[in-house]
Amino acid sequence: MKKTLIKIKKGIVKAGPYSGVAKWLLVSLYILALKVFTNYGRQKKRVYKAIYENRPELEENGREAKKLYREVLYCKFMYGILPKEYFIYRFDLLSHKGRSTFVTRSNKYRYYKKFNSKNHAEFLNRKTETIRKFGEFYHRDVLCVYDEDEFPEFCEFVKKHPRFIYKPAQDYGGHGIRIYNAELYESPEDLFSVIVFNGACVCEELIVQGREIAQFHPDSVNTVRIVTYRDDSGYAHTQWCFLRMGAGGSHTDNMSAGGISALIDFETGIICDCGRDYRGERYVFHPDTGVQLVGFVIPRWDEVKELVQKIANVLPEVRFVGWDLAYTDRGWVFVEGNAQPQCVAPQITAYNGKLAAYEAMDAIFEADLAARKG
Repeated sequence: MKKTLIKIKKGIVKAGPYSGVAKWLLVSLYILALKVFTNYGRQKKRVYKAIYENRPELEENGREAKKLYREVLYCKFMYGILPKEYFIYRFDLLSHKGRSTFVTRSNKYRYYKKFNSKNHAEFLNRKTETIRKFGEFYHRDVLCVYDEDEFPEFCEFVKKHPRFIYKPAQDYGGHGIRIYNAELYESPEDLFSVIVFNGACVCEELIVQGREIAQFHPDSVNTVRIVTYRDDSGYAHTQWCFLRMGAGGSHTDNMSAGGISALIDFETGIICDCGRDYRGERYVFHPDTGVQLVGFVIPRWDEVKELVQKIANVLPEVRFVGWDLAYTDRGWVFVEGNAQPQCVAPQITAYNGKLAAYEAMDAIFEADLAARKG
């Protein structure tokens, strides 16, 4: 039955767009389906939460809010967006054709599943496994902690690095990351008990940023995210890249944690557009430090290009990856890889959907597959 419903939905979406009575009927049927197959109350709260966060001037449960609620649900059904994506990508300003160009929550996962081996992607999903594969590119001390057996190594690590960064073995969006200071605890045992309480984790020597990148937001490690697709020849095609910066004193540079991203021209290493945050605010200058973003030249960019080609070939079974790199006094270093890279930053900059880029990667994948079959 589920497969049948999916086919019906695809047929309805393909026949769109809709307006007037047809659109009203479609949304009404979608609401009925949500009531039957999901926790509708929870779904409704999420949509209205996104509405009032982005349109606080609307009267609660007023006519305009209800009208917008139905419009967001329509886009959720037609384009697979999350409620907040309606506002992030300014779907209110876009036609059906424009909306259809966007990579959304629902239409991207089939590409990840197709391009990336699930088993090999675990080397990126688990930070303890990432170290095993990419250790030579870290250029800093890293300790994997699984259980109490690592206590002796932990003691040696904190002697050398009293302040260090803690990362859960599995996390996303910077969630769970903390900076610890061993000097604030009475003994290494006390701190270690905190570290191992939530399971496997990674303790890393703090990255000392190069002055050029640190100046944007000194409280966070500001990284370059480069998203690549590796073909069968071993060449990593760059899809997009951007500088990620913290804001407001945050220790993380993720947009989901309030950070700012600014697109970089891959050929030149120059920031080519304003920075953006999740609210869609534009920044020519970083709001905390006043440092200009647009036109900034990323230092030693040729090294970045070279490094990306190397790390993209460590796990050839994982073709599509978002690589995070940091600029330090030791040069460019590897931070992590993401086998399901977000596509918010490149799409929010000019409200320019990137679904065509995914389709282009798919064409390369199919061509390589055909060549392998001979």
